[in-house]
Amino acid sequence: MKQNHSGCPVEEVFVQLGGRWKMMILSFLLEEPKRFNEIKKSIPNISQRMLVLELNFLESKGFIKRTVYSEKPLKVEYSLTEEGQYLDRFILMCREYGTWIREREFMRNQFDQNQ
Repeated sequence: MKQNHSGCPVEEVFVQLGGRWKMMILSFLLEEPKRFNEIKKSIPNISQRMLVLELNFLESKGFIKRTVYSEKPLKVEYSLTEEGQYLDRFILMCREYGTWIREREFMRNQFDQNQ
């Protein structure tokens, strides 16, 4: 894993949560625990291998937990840990910012079409 070389707290966030998929996974788990296939359906562009790697990473860092239920068929759920739930405000701010970016781009496109 990458090291935080500058000592900057913002860099540390990106060392831990950077990349394309980690924040998306955490965002989907913010609402409720989900099974592997539910997460996969929510993020259609992620490969199965990458999803496994990202879930394992997030679990190893203590952001999510994997619960195996002894049922037939076997049931496995992923949920946020207390440490993962600590990210709720950050995730919600990212969602809000993402929505703002989309709206801004939409308005720019509308403006450009009217010119």
